[in-house]
Amino acid sequence: MHEVESALRLMEGYTILLKGAPGTGKTTYAMTLLERLCRGDAKGVYISTRIDPTALYKQFPGLEERVPKRNVIDATQSEFSEAASQVLYENLTSFLRSVYSVVAEEDVTILIIDSWDAVSFQIGKESVEKLETSMLDIARKTKTHLFLISEYGGEKRLDYLVDGILRLEKEQIDDRIVRKVFIDKLRGFQVPRSNYPYTLEGGKFTHFVTTGSGLGSGRHEVKNKEEELPSGPGNYSTGITDLDTIIGGYPQGSFVLLEIADDSISWSYRPILYHTIANFLLNDCGVLYMPEEGSYSSSVKKLLLDYVSEEVLDKNLRMPTISEVESEDPCLVALECEPESLKECLTKFQGVYKELKKPVLHVIGLTSLNVYSKDEIREAFLEVVSWVRATNDVLIGVLKPSAKLKNEICEMADVHLRFIPINGTLNLYGIKPHTALYNISPAPLAEKKYHELKFTPFV
Repeated sequence: MHEVESALRLMEGYTILLKGAPGTGKTTYAMTLLERLCRGDAKGVYISTRIDPTALYKQFPGLEERVPKRNVIDATQSEFSEAASQVLYENLTSFLRSVYSVVAEEDVTILIIDSWDAVSFQIGKESVEKLETSMLDIARKTKTHLFLISEYGGEKRLDYLVDGILRLEKEQIDDRIVRKVFIDKLRGFQVPRSNYPYTLEGGKFTHFVTTGSGLGSGRHEVKNKEEELPSGPGNYSTGITDLDTIIGGYPQGSFVLLEIADDSISWSYRPILYHTIANFLLNDCGVLYMPEEGSYSSSVKKLLLDYVSEEVLDKNLRMPTISEVESEDPCLVALECEPESLKECLTKFQGVYKELKKPVLHVIGLTSLNVYSKDEIREAFLEVVSWVRATNDVLIGVLKPSAKLKNEICEMADVHLRFIPINGTLNLYGIKPHTALYNISPAPLAEKKYHELKFTPFV
């Protein structure tokens, strides 16, 4: 994390306590931090009190390439240790002497002790306070950063002595793992965000910073409709490589539901939807789009210009408008109908279907139907779903919390993806099909400069 790494780079002898229950990723965080900070001449040392280095390297494949064995010291007190370096101690004095020799002789930049609980238990309760004071004193006098790892989640005397406190937590949302790191204390530094979601994917600690509104936009790199999808033929690409890998694309003749679980997401989901729209357009397929409530068709077209050219939009995209001026735009279709005649509106809008190349992607912002009665919405929507299934097109419905008939619409869906916010970030999981929870962030720009989205699982 930027805040923690800045503190360690700008200060000398900074002390941090890392708390977390078993399985929250404390060791993974420590190893990731060691790798990031100890580049060039900087040297970090990891003292392991509970697991010998051989087992540690087996637990984290590829770790030896990132953190050399000489930087991992065995303090398990095992008589059969095969580690290159070992710390043996019987009491407070011998432990402090061993640690000081490691720090002073090796010119260490950061020292990580995992776990502090094990050391405290070995030393004994009567000497813990003196141990804590002495260790922090060694860190400050030798200008060595000290990182203490503990499984105790409560408040202790040590909390007041250290400069910083990080807390790792693991919880569940709809039976999916969610991980959060909390910055409870960072002496001398402002902490604009008190917590971040994170993952241990790939054996590394990665926290998610990009907010939903920061996903960006840009030119779309076309994916062939059915090319190389994990599910094989019969599905259309979502336009996003990672999402295709996760769910296998959108089945032909399917109703896809994009559920916005919280109003705070606002329009953050749009890049995901717009990449799908752009991919259909660039494959020379038609798109019929009825935007969400509060969104004008002309504004939507301007946003889609970030993804595809105006020529492509004018050829393959059709959206409704009630403005005579806007109806001069090739993309916008004038619908001269009253609000109470939903079926008539949809019939007229479907009238342009014949001029579009197949298959056609139908997109409906379901809140735009709220002005109609539930019975009328139900009848009209069932007809649209039946039409799509008969023609092998695809229907995408955007379901916000204020939409009518939410439960019934969810039951109709063949693919149901739910977007949720976690501390400002945008995340997604599949209900149909069932998937893990994924964070959504912008992928690094490739040489071709196309905009891509990256889906990273919480593990």
